[in-house]
Amino acid sequence: STGAYYDHLLHKQQNQPSSPMKLRFLVLDSYDICLLDRCPDTSPKRQLAHELMLKNNPNYPKEHNSPQGLEGLSKRFVGFNGGVDKPQLEWLEQSLRMARENDEKVILCSHQPIHPGSTYPTCLIWNYDEILEIVRKYNEVVMASFSGHAHKGGYVRDEVSGVHFRTFEAVLESPDPIRTYAMVDVFENRLNVRGEGDCVSDIYDLDHLNIGVGNG
Repeated sequence: STGAYYDHLLHKQQNQPSSPMKLRFLVLDSYDICLLDRCPDTSPKRQLAHELMLKNNPNYPKEHNSPQGLEGLSKRFVGFNGGVDKPQLEWLEQSLRMARENDEKVILCSHQPIHPGSTYPTCLIWNYDEILEIVRKYNEVVMASFSGHAHKGGYVRDEVSGVHFRTFEAVLESPDPIRTYAMVDVFENRLNVRGEGDCVSDIYDLDHLNIGVGNG
C-alpha cells in the first residue's frame, strides 16, 4: 500500500493463541480526496475535492462546511469530510481478494463511517457507495467495519452482506471524569465490544462469514 492507507496481518489472537484464524486489518484513508491540509495550487487531490464540492454543494466555497439546502445523503458533501480515490479503491478490492484466497478474515478501519445506517449523513465518506459495493462482494471475508468521526456513535448490520458497521462514540463528548473507549475481543464466531464510559458494549455474531453473497 501507499500513502495513509495500509494493512496489518495478525496471526495469533491474544485471547485464543491456538486459533488458526488469520486476521487482517485494512486501514482506509477516508481523506484521500479532501480540502483539508492540501495545497490549493499544486494538489491534484484537492482539485478533485474542489470539483466534487462545486458539483454537489451550492454553499461551496463560501460556506464549505454547511449542508444547508442539501437533502438526505447529499448532506455528506461538506468540507470536513473526504473521499477515497480510485487507486485506493483498487487496493481495497485487491486486498480483499487476496484475503479470500489466503483464507483470512478482515476488519476494516476508517476515520469516517462507510455505511449510511451507522451515522449521520453529514459524516459519511463522500463516495461511501463505491466502498460499500466492494465490501458486499467479500462479505464472507469482512467481519466488521469500525470508524469514528460521528461523535455520538452508531451501528448497523448491513442487510445485504451481514457485515457489521460500528461507529464508536468519541471520548471528547464525555465530561470528566468519564473515560470513553472500547476494546474488541475477536473470536471466530463473534466480536465482543467491551465499552467503557459512554461507549456502548455489544456482541456481534459472525454467521454471515459462513454464508457469503459476494461473487467478487
